[in-house]
Amino acid sequence: MKKIILSFTVSIMFACNGNDKKEKAIEILKNEIGQSLPFDDVKIAEVENGTGVIVDGIWCYWISSDNKLYCVNGASKSIYNSVNEINCEDAPINSGYSDIIKIAK
Repeated sequence: MKKIILSFTVSIMFACNGNDKKEKAIEILKNEIGQSLPFDDVKIAEVENGTGVIVDGIWCYWISSDNKLYCVNGASKSIYNSVNEINCEDAPINSGYSDIIKIAK
């Protein structure tokens, strides 16, 4: 019984931590691009010392460990550039959209 409770507690801790990261990623995105995206489905993944974010299956961003937002694909650049006076920087990572979408949850 103790193993089940401990296992359940650990699962809840990881689920909550993942949800916190997702909420933080959404907050960063909304601060940078406002309400330009619907944000109906947001998935995240730990990628190269940062967080990969897939928004609504199309737009892909990467957030560095110091919370700087980068664009991973052309769709994300289009949205970012349409609402900001500066262009979105390419993510300084080797992973691309197809890599991130495979592991994002």
